[in-house]
Amino acid sequence: MDSFSINTVAPALICYHFLPKMIERGFGRILNTTSGIRLEPQQAGYSASKAALDKITIDLGSTVNGTDVMINLTDPGWCRTDLGGPNAPNAPESAIPGIVVGVFVDDKKSGRYLNAPFFAGLSLEEAVQKAEREFPSPY
Repeated sequence: MDSFSINTVAPALICYHFLPKMIERGFGRILNTTSGIRLEPQQAGYSASKAALDKITIDLGSTVNGTDVMINLTDPGWCRTDLGGPNAPNAPESAIPGIVVGVFVDDKKSGRYLNAPFFAGLSLEEAVQKAEREFPSPY
């Protein structure tokens, strides 16, 4: 229950609160953090909560796709953090700029899954260009 409250319900409520204001203003960015964890039964609750967030983000994205209000997903990958643990293969800084690229893209495409490791080692400008060129919207 905690996983859904934190990973699904809270971000959804934030989206439902701010998205109408962004639409009214004609500009805004929402970037929800997901997880690529799959096929790990011991992580099923966490994975399900992130899958639910993915669904909410993609569905909401369809309502603003093609506008200056964009909502996308980012996945930092498995990083050595308090959550990821000391055996995770990636240093936290390996997720930069990939974890933030979704707020800088400006091509009016929503619903994308922006996997941070695909942007490792790039400048923010290079990451934005790659995101706009190689990460399509699902609509």
